[in-house]
Order: sequence, then C-alpha cells, then structure tokens
Amino acid sequence: MESKERPSRLTVYLPVTARIDLFQIAQDTGLSQSQLVVMATHSLLANYKAKGNAIFAELLNNNSNFNGNKSQMKE
Repeated sequence: MESKERPSRLTVYLPVTARIDLFQIAQDTGLSQSQLVVMATHSLLANYKAKGNAIFAELLNNNSNFNGNKSQMKE
C-alpha cells in the first residue's frame, strides 16, 4: 500500500534578485514558483544522494554565499 505523505510548509527567504528571476521563470514556463522550488529541491536531493558534498564545491570555490551575493575577497 502506498503511503500518501502530507506536504509540510517551509518558509524560505530569497534575495530580491532571486525572487525576480524565479518569478520570470514561472512566467516563461507556466509553472508556479512553488512548483519550481519543489522541482529544484528534488534535483538537489537527487544530486546530493548521487554525488554527496561534491555538488557544493563549485559554489564554495566561487566564494558565493547563500544570500545571492559574491563574498568580498580579502586582498
């Protein structure tokens, strides 16, 4: 018998530029912003299961932070 898991709500704070980009993708694709975030989450989970922490290497090597801004590199 298949279990129907009830979805739970998660509040996510996005930088304004990311929210604008997400809105544009939603407009372009006809998908809702929530659908896009759920799809992206499923992709992240699948990639993490397949490759582990290696999926974060590029983000960390680019000195990016999770607020959508480049970190300031010390000279």
